[in-house]
Amino acid sequence: MQEGFVITEGVACAPAVIFKNDPPTVNIVRISPEDVEDEITLYRTTLERTHRLFLDEKNNVQSVMAREFLDVAILYLTDSYVKKLIEDRIRNELCNAESAVMRCYHDYINELISLNDPFVMHNEFEIHNLAETLVLELRKKKVTIPEITEDSILVCNNITPAQFLTMNTQHIKGVLLEDGNTQSHLAIVLRSSKIPAIFNVSNATKLIAPGTNVLVDAYANRVYLDPLDELIWQANKNAQKYHKVSESAIDIIKPMMAQYKTSSDGERMRILANINSISEITKLAYLPSSGIGLFRTEFLFMNCSHEPDEEEQYQVYRRIMNMLPSNYEITFRTFDFNADKLPLYMSMSSAFSVDTNQHQRKTLITQLRAILRASAQRQIRIMFPMVAEYEETKELIELYNSVKQSLTSEGHDTGRVKIGIMIETPAGALMSDSLAPLVDFFSIGTNDLTQYTEACSREAATHRNDELTPAVLKLICLTVKNARKHHIPVCICGELVHNLNYLALFISIGLRDFSVAPFYLNKLLEKIHELEVKIDLNLEAKINAILTKKEIINLNNSLIAQNFGHSGIID
Repeated sequence: MQEGFVITEGVACAPAVIFKNDPPTVNIVRISPEDVEDEITLYRTTLERTHRLFLDEKNNVQSVMAREFLDVAILYLTDSYVKKLIEDRIRNELCNAESAVMRCYHDYINELISLNDPFVMHNEFEIHNLAETLVLELRKKKVTIPEITEDSILVCNNITPAQFLTMNTQHIKGVLLEDGNTQSHLAIVLRSSKIPAIFNVSNATKLIAPGTNVLVDAYANRVYLDPLDELIWQANKNAQKYHKVSESAIDIIKPMMAQYKTSSDGERMRILANINSISEITKLAYLPSSGIGLFRTEFLFMNCSHEPDEEEQYQVYRRIMNMLPSNYEITFRTFDFNADKLPLYMSMSSAFSVDTNQHQRKTLITQLRAILRASAQRQIRIMFPMVAEYEETKELIELYNSVKQSLTSEGHDTGRVKIGIMIETPAGALMSDSLAPLVDFFSIGTNDLTQYTEACSREAATHRNDELTPAVLKLICLTVKNARKHHIPVCICGELVHNLNYLALFISIGLRDFSVAPFYLNKLLEKIHELEVKIDLNLEAKINAILTKKEIINLNNSLIAQNFGHSGIID
């Protein structure tokens, strides 16, 4: 059966170990004024006991990463502001400690998120889990971590990085998670450990019984229960081509150049790859693409214990460019640490001690210098994330020009570089007519655009990123219209592009560059060559009139040429 989305590619087969980390149900229980001090004392003693348990666990665990995640938990556990919130709520609302803990941590997280605090945005799940741990300690109960002594596939509904790293990870050969986020701390841990993992596997803990032999094929994004030996053999055989590439001493990776297909109005269409790491580049030798449409540079340094300097970054970027042919386009997105992820070296309380704007500017200058130095003798693209304002765009362009001039004066060859921005907020889309003349290209990031347009939480957005809504469609249409008006190319990336059912609509709007995760490249190429799209001169008016998701589906279906039967029709 096909599952959610791949975090780490690979193949593994072993018996399942089930870990259910269900949140405790907490009810508000009213207490009498005479019981208030006893309830506060209960909270304080539980807090001290939990603190000691975390410190003991930190001292006993071998993993450095696990200790760092426990530091985060201790940081929020001992926060005097939250402690006061909880005690005040018990006193003022005459409620039990359990409900005060859950509600105060929930309010605290929302308060920090409203301030766009990047630290809490990356640790939101861990903070929620901390509150649940406190509730269980109040009840004198614990989350029982399974003891894994033999090779296993870990199947869980949710799990924190610290919980995962306290297990015997040497025996964890694969991970299936019912929920999850591609940019979470847990995803980073799994990628660094190279354990095959698939997230968003619906009802995995209910459908898979303990001890069931599970085959995780994280190349094909499939999970098999009690697989036949022949199926296991075939999955391993298919995986060998990837291992051969990654283990070989090939100097230059030569991707299978995706054949262009011309749209009905005579324009060429391209498929591009979203890349997070150097290891993913090696897989491009067996996958069709016309370039890298999104290189998420922050993931290159996510596990660094210190901030990488210019020379360290230069060596990494130079290696990437040396791995690929000079005519293979690479689009580097500058560090995007303020969205949903932070590197480990920014994950401690010291992250709050710097002047954020000044520090971000210094970090960006260092990164631009490293990329530009490495770009000598080739064409690359650099794009800035989360850009929404005209002044901000001008400042970024001026900063880039200043860095380039400085490098030129120092005698460095900076190559040929095009500058672009990501349109991933409603503000960016609405300002796209003014922003387009300032840059060489746009890239539409549908994940954040969906979240900010629909005003939903990141958890909800994770489940909705492959679902096109009327508001998001209209903003995409507006952005493409303005890009084409000013004659700059526009690419689209994000989970929406993985939903090939919207491809006819995207092509009709005027999108010609599509950037997807590597394991979707083949599917996208096949669909582009299979699909014939009709021209609709009244398309813009029809899009502006759309009110429901069903109307989007109907419009998409109406754009597919009838001689292709029902191919591509959404049911």
